[in-house]
Amino acid sequence: MQLNENWHQQLKNQNRDELIEAGKQLFLKHGLLQVKIKDICAEANLSRVTFYKHFQSIDELLLTIQMQLVETMTDHVRQAAKPNGSGREQLAIMLNAWVSFAKMNPDHIRFIQLFDINYEVVHFQQELKDTYERFIQNGKENHFLLQALISGVADGSIRNATPPLKLAQFIFTVMMGMLQKMFTQRSHELHQLDDQMTKQLVDMLLQFASNNSTEDRMNE
Repeated sequence: MQLNENWHQQLKNQNRDELIEAGKQLFLKHGLLQVKIKDICAEANLSRVTFYKHFQSIDELLLTIQMQLVETMTDHVRQAAKPNGSGREQLAIMLNAWVSFAKMNPDHIRFIQLFDINYEVVHFQQELKDTYERFIQNGKENHFLLQALISGVADGSIRNATPPLKLAQFIFTVMMGMLQKMFTQRSHELHQLDDQMTKQLVDMLLQFASNNSTEDRMNE
């Protein structure tokens, strides 16, 4: 009996994952407003009945994909940190891991950007908007870069006067802006020039975080 229940749960999880992957690919290919439930079911080779066992609407699927991709990316970066190093060393490792993740998963970056650009256009139901806003707020308050920055302040390797949480949010905005600029324009491996750009970006952010002479305009 237990084996049968486990098999059904594994199949259920597999179907959900297949719907999420089908939705991601179709949204990227056709845009967020053009894809229908029937298209996703056809792509995943699953029925509408199966779809509604997992998601109440296509908008719920869309939000689920966005939140899953953001969590996958941020978890990858967070887990790259090595607690035995200084805060600055942890930050350097995490930023480089972030770049490597983007190179290996350009569709993650593309989808996150596509969602952010079209978020207000989709007109999500209020319940779904509330769910997403709570997700975003929690991510900001428990930022995946925060512990490295706090450690850096404590050990003196992070000397920027900006409060760690605001500094973490600033670094996130700059990193995502550059990565989205680069990885939404091509799907192939980066050229040598692009590798130099990402290295310069990481170096710039590390210098900014370590600089105690920079005027703090972020608190104005």
